Amino acid sequence: MLYLILIVGLITAYINGMHDGGTIVATTITSRIMTPRKAIVISGLANLVGALFLGTTVALTVSQGMVDTPKILAGGQLDACLFVIASFVGSIVWNILTWITKMPSSASHSMLGAMVGCAIIGYGSSTVGWNVFMIKVVLAMVISPIIGFVAGYLFFMLQNKVLSNATMVWDKRVRALDIITSILLSISHGSNDAQKVIGLLAIGLAACSGQGISIPFWLIAISGLALSIGTMTGGYNMIGSIGKDIVKIDIDKAFASQLSSIFVVELANITGLPISSTQVITGSVMGVGTEDTPRSVNWGITKKIVTAWIFTIPASAVTGAVIFKLLTLVIV
Repeated sequence: MLYLILIVGLITAYINGMHDGGTIVATTITSRIMTPRKAIVISGLANLVGALFLGTTVALTVSQGMVDTPKILAGGQLDACLFVIASFVGSIVWNILTWITKMPSSASHSMLGAMVGCAIIGYGSSTVGWNVFMIKVVLAMVISPIIGFVAGYLFFMLQNKVLSNATMVWDKRVRALDIITSILLSISHGSNDAQKVIGLLAIGLAACSGQGISIPFWLIAISGLALSIGTMTGGYNMIGSIGKDIVKIDIDKAFASQLSSIFVVELANITGLPISSTQVITGSVMGVGTEDTPRSVNWGITKKIVTAWIFTIPASAVTGAVIFKLLTLVIV
């Protein structure tokens, strides 16, 4: 059962990278700072670095705060394993759907939503850590793109003032800084998103081993590697949605949006908030576009993106609950 959990979990991490990887470097690509292939490969490697070396605070939030893990483990090894598998599969189904439709929803939030649905249908609503879920997931989901929007607006405004009389030399410097911020943002994304998968895998590992929650380095390594490979092999689908459809991104906008996104995502990593890097980046892109002129933002596509954000958690929760119920009926 452990091998099945690991396989499904790594598939989830891979799809997460495939789904969100292009989002991270979309502004770098559409502003023509780097070629798509080069940007995607660098982003994938940076994701792996972030997963390996930026801690496990978010993973502990997922494994010990999202649900009543002792209650789930006490329900028996088989049920606990099915809970983990159904949570992963529910996430996979929603992520594939949004990837096909090119909607930059949160791949990682779909997993958290599926966890909630599985916990409710299998163990009752009291099993969900509602305080953690409402504050660290739902409230953070609402606030983080708003902070990204404000930060993008302010950073771009400050950048325009600082560089208002800049010479051509500064164009090259901004281009270099843009590459650096793109790499740093990918590192931050790799840490936050890989840790969500690691947290759920840690529950599966505890169920199979009969021991408490632990996060061995090998679990971090394989999850980060799956996320990295997903980014490098499939991270092209969302590039247009973020880099072109919301607002036309140039070098200056790319730098400001990436810098603001790093600020928000790293703050979340430090505080253990399992936020969506996709939502933060989307918010920052809207912010830099609004500072330039509100009319430059495609508010029509923005409404569709926000709608996808709203429906991600409840839709994946229902999907996860249905899958968990079907698995228990067939297997138990």
